Amino acid sequence: MIIALALLMIISFIWLLSKNKLSILGALVIVPLVFGVIIVLFTSATFGDMFKWITDALFYSVDSKTGDVSLGVVSPGLLILFAVMYFDLMLDVGLFDPLCCFFIRKAKGDPLKVTMATVLTATVVTMNGDTTTTIIICVAAFLELYRSLHMSLLYLAILIVTPIGIFNQLPWGGPTISNATALGVSVNGLFKSLLPGMLAAEVFAIGLAWYFGRKERRRLEWDASGAGGPDKAMLERMQDAIRNKNPELKRPKMYAFNLILTFGILYLLIVGAAHGAILFMIGTALVVTLNYREVSLINERLDAVAADALGPALASFGAGVFSGVLTGSGMATGLAQGITAIIPASLGSHMAPIYSIISAPAICFLPQDAFYFGIAKVVANVMNNFGITQMQAAVASMVGQSFRLISPVIPALYMLTDQTELNFVDFQKKYVKYCWPILFIYIIVYAITGMLPI
Repeated sequence: MIIALALLMIISFIWLLSKNKLSILGALVIVPLVFGVIIVLFTSATFGDMFKWITDALFYSVDSKTGDVSLGVVSPGLLILFAVMYFDLMLDVGLFDPLCCFFIRKAKGDPLKVTMATVLTATVVTMNGDTTTTIIICVAAFLELYRSLHMSLLYLAILIVTPIGIFNQLPWGGPTISNATALGVSVNGLFKSLLPGMLAAEVFAIGLAWYFGRKERRRLEWDASGAGGPDKAMLERMQDAIRNKNPELKRPKMYAFNLILTFGILYLLIVGAAHGAILFMIGTALVVTLNYREVSLINERLDAVAADALGPALASFGAGVFSGVLTGSGMATGLAQGITAIIPASLGSHMAPIYSIISAPAICFLPQDAFYFGIAKVVANVMNNFGITQMQAAVASMVGQSFRLISPVIPALYMLTDQTELNFVDFQKKYVKYCWPILFIYIIVYAITGMLPI
């Protein structure tokens, strides 16, 4: 029954969102609550248990065996709340105007150069290993540019997310650490095995940016053979679309301060000096106070940017209800066991690639630790019986990471889809449409290197 409920909950969530029957907050909260109540009514669980599952996922939980503390979604949710407010204020005061104008001048209106710059910037920024930070920085840097050039915001979202999905497999990334711990292999050894596939996937990501850029060239009727692209008057009009947006809110005399403050916050964030929510809360207070000074104007600007920040932050908190009920009720464990049972033991040494493909949706919808300590650990033991080493099993367990970055339990994605004006399920569908080859790139590369027996 647990497996059936887990599948039904996930299917209901997707259907209600895709058909616009519920908002993202409603789907994340109401759907799991309904299924949580069903579990309470038909099992020994109580309503107190259900609220504890949600509380643990929202705030924090403590492993009774190891004593390890796992933070809930309130942590990234608060980061998103204050980060969106901060960067909205910085957009208003004109911090990103020179950067966007620089890209316009260098790209000369060429969408291909813009998409290439997007994917390369996301690749560099995501090296810090934090999904939320990468999305915040890249959206702030490129959103206004895409809008001014009338380029597809869907392409922006995909080109930001694709490198994150690849490079969250770095040694300091959560998936690699969880996988290595669950299967008892070396983190560095696992990373060395994954590196060829990651590099091949990055080549695909760059190729995808080139493809998107070519498509946008045709759609926008940009003439690549033209002498220098748009004339100077056109380039000026494109830049004016940025420079003249809400001129009464711009603060050019404060530019140096705003730039130094932003770099300082990002540096402290990357080195882990303090939690991002604290840094951006302090930054928001400083930038709104020193740039606008009058209390009435400060309150007006805070009300304006809070409206933008509230939606993705609420969705982040709602993800805690979805994740909490799925994990705490045992549905995640049941689904893990069900997926394991799908793989026939008779397939022997062919289990690795089949498991890699089947596990992709599990990585997408299950909490990360639930997948690696539930599914991966169990399947690895079965693989060992057919001569597949623990390291090869660990590599197979990472292949589905190509679909992790469309998971409904990742709070930062709601900020991304909100800022790029996308329906979450539509974003998922389009990502799968364009990025499914990454899954098979991993399988082919790891088969060649001997890390994925076929």
